[in-house]
Amino acid sequence: MPLTTTALKKSLEHGDHLRSAIATARPSPDSNEAGHRILFLDLENAAANGVRRELEEMGHKTAWIGLASEERAGLAFQPDLIVINPDASIGNRHAFIALLDKEQFSGTLTLLRPSVHFRDAIALAEQSGIDHVDWLDAPYSAQDIVDRLAHIVRQPHDGDTGDRHFLSWLIQQGRLLPNLTHEFHEKRSLHDDGIAGYETLTRLRNRPSLNPEHIFAPSTILSLEVAATSLAVEAAARLLAALEAEGRPVPIAVNCSAAVLAHPDFLAAMPILLRRHNVAPGMLGIELTEISYSGLDGRLLENMRELATMGIPISLDDFGKGATNFDRISDLPVSEVKIDRKIFQKCRKGEFPPSLLKEIIDYCRSRSIGTVIEGIETADDLVLAKSLGADCGQGFYWGKPVPIESIVPHHGA
Repeated sequence: MPLTTTALKKSLEHGDHLRSAIATARPSPDSNEAGHRILFLDLENAAANGVRRELEEMGHKTAWIGLASEERAGLAFQPDLIVINPDASIGNRHAFIALLDKEQFSGTLTLLRPSVHFRDAIALAEQSGIDHVDWLDAPYSAQDIVDRLAHIVRQPHDGDTGDRHFLSWLIQQGRLLPNLTHEFHEKRSLHDDGIAGYETLTRLRNRPSLNPEHIFAPSTILSLEVAATSLAVEAAARLLAALEAEGRPVPIAVNCSAAVLAHPDFLAAMPILLRRHNVAPGMLGIELTEISYSGLDGRLLENMRELATMGIPISLDDFGKGATNFDRISDLPVSEVKIDRKIFQKCRKGEFPPSLLKEIIDYCRSRSIGTVIEGIETADDLVLAKSLGADCGQGFYWGKPVPIESIVPHHGA
């Protein structure tokens, strides 16, 4: 419906009033500590991604949707603030605004301007039953959003439930796999500080800060997890090829649950993927998430041995987080053990005996099994890790996980 001159004037006055209130409002003492949940319906671009990343670093939770089929997932995210680019929502004739009205959305709706479809969008929003509607000039910064949050009441909600429902709707609409992306976290040698490899981490583009463990919960459809793990293998192979082209190849690893590793479809796909990307033996590995490992399942062990014959080394990830005893490591056909960051942190704080951690490392070495200490964040952590005798380390001391473009700047150019 076209916006009349009177309605537009009323809307802009309403926006000016709210902007004035935001400028003079003081944030409550716990507003940043508690954090808000912010949903963006917008076109994807580097600037908007940067804003969402900054907001996450400030302690807020953000999600992004770009298609009409993802709108239910966005509402299930339980946002306090929704920022809509009318030029993105026109793809579904602003049906998301109608959906918010129907579901009695109680948060704040902000529309971006200037945009071609701003007039129609704000007219629809003003005519709806949504109580709090305003606008924001684009381009906007993270601080522009934070200034608005000072004026917005954080609604009571269960964050974990919101994330689960968000994922559930993406899965139902067939939008999980298309929204998966990948980052890579470097592994460093504790002997010469060189890059010894990378770990491939699956991220949800809509919710980049969501822990990968939460993306593939036990309730996730196994076939979907197999497909997602195969996508991670493809991403790892692309990075490996790019590094080889630059003359600096190092092994790349992919996280894999025990359920996926024991699945026949995954085992059948691996040799095809290796041939497709011409992966040399030993250069693409699997990290078995230890928390998912519940025992010496026959199928699991058989597949692990089969992968080893293909030249795919297997690491036991997050050791100490689950229930595997270190004296049974030799029962598993693994070439590396990664010690969970929480165990290392307890060791650093004096809550776990360093001598016991060193014993585990020595035990692995006696069986020609490499060791990696996770969670190295400071120079003191590095000193401690080296004193324990581990082969490699991983942690934010060397940097956070990054996309392939940060490792190989000319990738895809």
